[in-house]
Amino acid sequence: MSAPASAETQLEAFTGALCEELLRRPEPFVVVTCDATLSFRLGEFARLHPERVVDAGIAEATAVAAAFGLARAGLRVVVAGFASFLSLRALEPLRSLVALHRADVTVLAGMTGLSAGRDGVQHHATEDAALVRALPGVEVVAPSDAPGARALAAYCAARPGPRWVRLVRRPVTLDPPAGTAEAWAPARWLARRDGPVLLCAQGALCEQAQRAARLLGERYGIAASALEIGRLAPAPDGLAELLRPYSLVLACEDQTGPGALAATLAEALVTREAHGGPPLPRLLRCDLTASPGSGDYGELLHGAGLTTELIAARAARAAQALVIGPGTSTGGTA
Repeated sequence: MSAPASAETQLEAFTGALCEELLRRPEPFVVVTCDATLSFRLGEFARLHPERVVDAGIAEATAVAAAFGLARAGLRVVVAGFASFLSLRALEPLRSLVALHRADVTVLAGMTGLSAGRDGVQHHATEDAALVRALPGVEVVAPSDAPGARALAAYCAARPGPRWVRLVRRPVTLDPPAGTAEAWAPARWLARRDGPVLLCAQGALCEQAQRAARLLGERYGIAASALEIGRLAPAPDGLAELLRPYSLVLACEDQTGPGALAATLAEALVTREAHGGPPLPRLLRCDLTASPGSGDYGELLHGAGLTTELIAARAARAAQALVIGPGTSTGGTA
């Protein structure tokens, strides 16, 4: 089931809530956009509060450098732009200015993963999580659905940066997780069942992971859980213990190669192994091996093997290959 066209997008929910939260707080703040005021649905905010919005144009490195200067002058600063260009063109000032000086800058990295759709492959941000996660001291977070986006906005408004917030300009629909009170957390259960398979995802792909976990039971007879990783850096507290009971853990992400979600999970497992304990779960990467090109978002997910059906089928094949049964535990990573 897809969200109706009029449904609130994740990005709209986050930016609207963040601006409201910051306006309620006493600290002065400013939003620096990279020719993205309208893309981030900030037009009305800019009209009402023109003194709080600076448009640096299509100049991501300049925007980040300006944000650093404004932060050093005592302002809280939000930078808004396309994740693909901010993570590549502005990586050096993000590292040398914002990260190394612990500047109070929160970067809203929009249109992450493949969510830019038909805007073109150059707009797809398929490396940003890995690149920014490598920067020292930068918190890397993402919401999933609109309630999670508003909860994360409140979290960000209450805490200084540096921070990288991964956003998509599309609705994300989740079934309300049973027994989970928080709309956003560094790690939270989307579905929890007594079985051997765990699907992990961040951001928009939580929708596919949650549904794939249900489909594994309905179509393949394999009980599966789904875990939202809301924060990639620093890793959620106790992540290793959340992964420990499972024989097979899938990292579902629209990123190219290692360094993002799969790396976060692998590092947690390696840390636990160093301290002893039962065999490691097998870690299976469900990520991008090549660009699927430009097109409709659903078509791109299908080409990347990241639809609900394709994730469930891949998990089922991996589970069957491990000969997983009740009470068994298969070690190793892949």
